[in-house]
Amino acid sequence: MTTSSKPRIALWDNARFALIVLVVVAHAVSTARSDTALGFGLYAFVYLFHMPAMILLSGLFSRPETDLRGVRSTIQLIVTWGLWEGIWAVIRFAVEGRTPGSSFLVGPAWTLWFLVTLATMRIMLPFLARLRHPLLVSIGLALGAGLLPGIGGDFSASRTLCFLPFFVAGWLIRDRGWLAGEWFTTPSRGLRAGAWAVLGAVALGFALVPGLREFWRIDRWLTWRDDFAWLFANAPIGEWQPDSWAGIALGGLLVRAALLLAAAVLTLAVLIVVPRGHGVATEWGTRTLAVYLLHGPIIYALRESGAVAAISGLGWPGVLVLVAIGAAVAVVLSGAWVSRLARPLIAPSVDRIWAPEAAPRRTARG
Repeated sequence: MTTSSKPRIALWDNARFALIVLVVVAHAVSTARSDTALGFGLYAFVYLFHMPAMILLSGLFSRPETDLRGVRSTIQLIVTWGLWEGIWAVIRFAVEGRTPGSSFLVGPAWTLWFLVTLATMRIMLPFLARLRHPLLVSIGLALGAGLLPGIGGDFSASRTLCFLPFFVAGWLIRDRGWLAGEWFTTPSRGLRAGAWAVLGAVALGFALVPGLREFWRIDRWLTWRDDFAWLFANAPIGEWQPDSWAGIALGGLLVRAALLLAAAVLTLAVLIVVPRGHGVATEWGTRTLAVYLLHGPIIYALRESGAVAAISGLGWPGVLVLVAIGAAVAVVLSGAWVSRLARPLIAPSVDRIWAPEAAPRRTARG
């Protein structure tokens, strides 16, 4: 007798789709973010929480047990990453004439850092889960990562540590039922209104604060890959640019802690406002990996062709056009037909690398 699989919860798939749309939109406007205040504000707002939220959802469905299913899933992530590193190497050679250098595989190509980070977090989770306070430890690692210049973009080390609290929090949410209460499963109108107010206030603040880009290149802090010394040297906050090690360390810890807290608040706000019911976006939300991998070459082509630059030259209306293009790309790539056609690229088979499972032993009868 076969057992039916546990039904999917619409909330999480709806959230996945909403977040993957933000990912594509942010990448669509990223190279044009410095052209307008709206573009810079939109980029900073989305980057403040969209990847923390996606990683929290990834942690929500991760397990600390190293069973066969978990190992296969992690290995497939690594194989998919290697395949796409090769794809990006071919694309860049064809378009730019650039050959893979010493950073090939060491520095993940563009969006591929997420696959490396996710695989690393899954490998770390069984060890973190044995600690008394895994979330506090992960927060300490996220804060401390900025103190060491050696922890940078290689194998996405800095981003892995910076986003680790969200992954661990996602696992704890499911393991300990932190969001199982009715206040979250069926939020009241007042709570939803409050969450929308938080999101709207932060978005308007980024978009309308005059001279934000000139005062603080917060976008450089929100890449989560550089140490505090580099960040204060290249993205000081107004006149605040400490030069002593103690000043840089203390300032960096305070800023990163504030950004992590803001990301956590906005992530919770997004999860509160996401619809709980089933709809077309629910099904689209089951195919976010396809969107994540396939949108990169499309946005890259738009950049290299000059289309993004031409559109951004229109000013703030151009930003809105780029947002619409990003959303449209996300919707199209969410189609079931795209996942079927691109399955060998999205989920390459790893069956051949596994040893045959041992057959059950039979005991001799006397």
